Amino acid sequence: MRHLSRRQFLASSSTAVAAAALAPRSFASPNETLRIAVTGVRGRGLQHVEGLLAQKNLEIAAICDVNSNIIDKAMKLIEAKQGKKPAFHQDFRKLIEDKSLDAVSIATSNHTHAMLAIWALQAGKHVYVEKPVSHTIWEGRKLVEAVRKYGKICQTGTQSRSYPGFQEAIRFLQEGKLGKVKVARAVLQPASQHRPYRG
Repeated sequence: MRHLSRRQFLASSSTAVAAAALAPRSFASPNETLRIAVTGVRGRGLQHVEGLLAQKNLEIAAICDVNSNIIDKAMKLIEAKQGKKPAFHQDFRKLIEDKSLDAVSIATSNHTHAMLAIWALQAGKHVYVEKPVSHTIWEGRKLVEAVRKYGKICQTGTQSRSYPGFQEAIRFLQEGKLGKVKVARAVLQPASQHRPYRG
């Protein structure tokens, strides 16, 4: 991962995408530390932790998860890298009361993404939120409205277009090697058939 200026997004890879979320504000010094919280630290959220720990001038100051039984791995990773444990919150509303936090990374259950992102924006934080951003168009529009109203940056992860295989397929299509595309179909799996998330 390359390190960009504090006035640009922090770069990320497909496995450390959370770092891309944390758009900097105006800092008094380019060496000032960006303070971030990670919300939901099982599965994808743990990858956020790993990616953020690889960044310069950045501190994971807090983690948040409703399940205190699964935070140990994240806590140990952060303490080993930063020399101290981050603050821990079970209640996201308490987390965002911390005025010293610059940004929040959200990797909680899908149905909570839009709500938590809006709350964080209202509290003056920049936001990285995992996909899906919302379950409905209305939720998504409310999130966009919050970004505009509170003047913060919100980014979401759609890394598929960054994968070499997808890029190669798009080039193949754009170069006309597939021929003229007349029909495209998408399949939406019924909610009743979704496999349970096992993190």
